[in-house]
Amino acid sequence: MKKSKKLVIYGVGKFADFIIYSFMHDSSYKVVAQCVEETYISKIPKTDHEFPLVNFDDLEKKFNPDEYELFITVGDDRVRERIYRSALKKGYTLATYIASSAIYPKNLKTGDNVYIGEKTGIQPFVEIGNNTFIIAANIGHHSKIGKNSLLSVCLLGAEVQVGKNTFIGLNATIKPKIKIGSFNIIGMNSKITSNTPDHAVFSEPATKIHKLSYKDINGKYL
Repeated sequence: MKKSKKLVIYGVGKFADFIIYSFMHDSSYKVVAQCVEETYISKIPKTDHEFPLVNFDDLEKKFNPDEYELFITVGDDRVRERIYRSALKKGYTLATYIASSAIYPKNLKTGDNVYIGEKTGIQPFVEIGNNTFIIAANIGHHSKIGKNSLLSVCLLGAEVQVGKNTFIGLNATIKPKIKIGSFNIIGMNSKITSNTPDHAVFSEPATKIHKLSYKDINGKYL
């Protein structure tokens, strides 16, 4: 595949490695550098980044937003959202990746800084918000996925609405027409059969809702 676009990746480590591999081997993008905020640069081992590591704080001075696009590879939704806003202020276009092997309709609506990985299946009339990652998930028709969310190897029935900044984990199943609140963490193997409030945390067995909130454990699941 011809590499016609130049891309800088925000992020380091194994999650960034995973995203970089997708762009390098299955897109028209050529990754040229990685970046993080200046506070973190001195703390990052060379083994944690494949490409030259540069300072995000003044990134636009070295990588002109008119020539380079940016993709943010951060698992923590709060950090990803903050960097996303900063990138837009700097004038960057945020790339979107859709795997060539993903199954999705022509009328799929996505925002920017969206990742849709291999083995993902999306039915018609689905909408995916900005800054959201879909990794090997199956999403039923007419569903809406909120911004800053991450869905990993899960199953959503038709007409499901997922609020912003929500994580849905491995083998979780969401019943059709359910409304998932914002800032939810739905753990591995959970089965959601009724609407959920904001800031809720769920896990198996029998899909238990915890007294812990999203704020208590956010950033610790990826």
